Amino acid sequence: MKVKKIKREGLTTTKWIIEGKGKGWIFDKTFPTKWKAKIALEVFKKGGKVSDYWKAARKYKEKRPKIYPSRVIEKLEEALDKIKELDPTCEEIEEYGKEKVSGVVTYTDSERYYPPHLHDTWRVKSGGRVHIDIGCKGVHLMLDQYYAYDFIEFIKDKRGKKSKK
Repeated sequence: MKVKKIKREGLTTTKWIIEGKGKGWIFDKTFPTKWKAKIALEVFKKGGKVSDYWKAARKYKEKRPKIYPSRVIEKLEEALDKIKELDPTCEEIEEYGKEKVSGVVTYTDSERYYPPHLHDTWRVKSGGRVHIDIGCKGVHLMLDQYYAYDFIEFIKDKRGKKSKK
């Protein structure tokens, strides 16, 4: 018996199954992650039931090492330095905000200027992430590792076009 990755046709999600010969609950289930499939296999080999698998999975999840997005933070710290160097104006922040999709931009009632800073909500809330916050004139940008460099290029392009006139 072994853990095998399957891709279901028409879906973007990957599932894990236990492949092999035999009978039992383990062959009827799919697992959302590899580590859960491995735990199920261990429990099954010891003669455990589905309820034993769930207990083992919860116990493992509590003890497993927490990952931290250190590479993302490094990229964002570098981008933050570049953004601070460029010192974007309120007009540039507002214009970028009008051009971008939701998830990067939120609108607020506050007209005050938020200087660029690293904001880590990754461990704080579900769906949180590490990003650069900057805002002005009711526009709040949350720039992840990709949009931060897009914002830098946007400012450079905008300023380059102005200087040519």
